[in-house]
Amino acid sequence: LIMAHDARMNLKKWDSITCRDCHKNPNPPGADAQEAHKKMKTEGATCIDCHQNLVHEEVPKTDLNASLKAGKLVLVKEEDEGGSGEDEDEDEEEDEGEGAADGSSSSTEAQSDDEDEDEE
Repeated sequence: LIMAHDARMNLKKWDSITCRDCHKNPNPPGADAQEAHKKMKTEGATCIDCHQNLVHEEVPKTDLNASLKAGKLVLVKEEDEGGSGEDEDEDEEEDEGEGAADGSSSSTEAQSDDEDEDEE
């Protein structure tokens, strides 16, 4: 958890540059996702504020802004997670488990979404 938090804090400090190298101008489908991405401009949010546990083994999510203010690790309260659109990610994880049995993978869907962004 400590290593994940340190990595997340670095991504926050660096404005998620490793994400932005490939995802230059994310234009997600869906009104909720587009509204959430507006926070990048209006509230100073960066990719890692919302997109935790995408790459490595899942660990408890941390509130990066609260951690910066407190000067120590602050976990996201479970009740906060439910209202932030995280349900979509949980559904995708369930689909991944089902897709593994027939050889399909949702990662190919993610790749095609990324390719669509690059074409725009």
